[in-house]
Amino acid sequence: MTGKVSGNGSGSREFLPQGSRPLAPSDTEPSPVLETAMAGTGPQRRVVRIVNPNGLHFRVADRFSKLARQYVCAVTVWNGDTRADGTSLTDLIMLIALPDSEVVLEVDGPDALKAVDPLASVLASPGGEDYTI
Repeated sequence: MTGKVSGNGSGSREFLPQGSRPLAPSDTEPSPVLETAMAGTGPQRRVVRIVNPNGLHFRVADRFSKLARQYVCAVTVWNGDTRADGTSLTDLIMLIALPDSEVVLEVDGPDALKAVDPLASVLASPGGEDYTI
């Protein structure tokens, strides 16, 4: 089983409507990520499916928060309408992201383009037990 990372997008995430799940931008719309990558500004987003059989548990959250602190950018993870600071282990655990749930990863800052893929890979990893970071 492998993780699935999809739904690139850019723009601000001020709120998520009550009772709704975050959705990836439509494939029929022009890709806002390409515009963001060219401009070098604005947040980068990924919709990530949690495939680890234990969900977003302590070891994965610890690995993710340590990696997030290595970048000069704001890292936010959304599970429904619940938001977590990606550098905070406690915030990540409080998301209660169960197996097979989808979360939105948002990275905003000078090195957001460099940070978003490795961070999404940690969230989407089926094991998350490897501490080689």
